[in-house]
Amino acid sequence: MSQKHDIDKPAEIEILPPESESRPRYRSRTRIWIGGTEGVKVIKVGPVGAALLTLASAVILAMGLIFFASAFLVLLPIALVVGAIAYLTGAGGNPFRRGH
Repeated sequence: MSQKHDIDKPAEIEILPPESESRPRYRSRTRIWIGGTEGVKVIKVGPVGAALLTLASAVILAMGLIFFASAFLVLLPIALVVGAIAYLTGAGGNPFRRGH
């Protein structure tokens, strides 16, 4: 009694006809929609959308760079103090000392 589910069915491809001049052009300026049974709809991004997408990507990249740079600046003094303590206590040993 194995019953096939909707997942087992291949996806149906929908071919849309070209835009006719009778329909308004603003209908073709949609966004990217994900969800439902229709899947993913991808459109061309205009110049303003491309500029905003580039700006948003640059802001996210700058925030990540600032985060990692600040983490480095916080950890640098800690590493220097640990290194100085190791040097002063001789924790690394003396590689130039002859052992007899």
